[in-house]
Amino acid sequence: MRVRFAPSPTGVLHIGGARTALFNWLLARHEGGELVLRIEDTDRERSTPENVEQILSSLRWLELDWDEGPIFQSERAERHAQALGALLEAGSAYRSTATAQDVRAYKERHGAERGFRGEPEASGAVRLRVDDAGATVVRDVIRGDTRFEHVHLDDPAIAREDGSVLYNFAAAIDDLDARITHVVRGEDHLSNTPKQLLVLEAARAAGLGTGVSLPVYAHLPLLHGPDGKKL
Repeated sequence: MRVRFAPSPTGVLHIGGARTALFNWLLARHEGGELVLRIEDTDRERSTPENVEQILSSLRWLELDWDEGPIFQSERAERHAQALGALLEAGSAYRSTATAQDVRAYKERHGAERGFRGEPEASGAVRLRVDDAGATVVRDVIRGDTRFEHVHLDDPAIAREDGSVLYNFAAAIDDLDARITHVVRGEDHLSNTPKQLLVLEAARAAGLGTGVSLPVYAHLPLLHGPDGKKL
């Protein structure tokens, strides 16, 4: 078993993040597995060294140790670029200059429930190609199965025009490379999971992570105060 705790240093560690870290630590220690600490700092504008230190010092104060890391996502840019190139070469991704306005116009023509489909262009951001047929099923050990019909999913943007990758792509490739077996995180990430599974499937089809199984997911209920807001 290999689990990971992957906080973003765009802010300080909050109580929900601490609980997620605790659950991953308990699972790894109970099962004799390994806990990987990954700092997801690809948002260079909002990530700060002060927040990184606060996260690390908070984990130490909680006496939660880790077996690998901290691995900084920003230091894996070369690997992300290689993986992105592999998907483009395989035809699983394409470049597109489509804007948010273009996506809205597409849905006005085809229906609000129809996922956006773009046309390959010579330049632009990179989008993952989603087949209309079929569905991605998130098998969650807490929530059960959740089915996401492909026809309703947009071709998600996975990298900016300058080649810098976006969260769902980086997280999926990092999980693949680290051979993460179980992803335990808050249920606010549930909507990200089908996108990450699609990236994982496309990466494996392109020859990346051969023989690596898809992770098992567990999305934890969020912690709320008496006012209903997240703690």
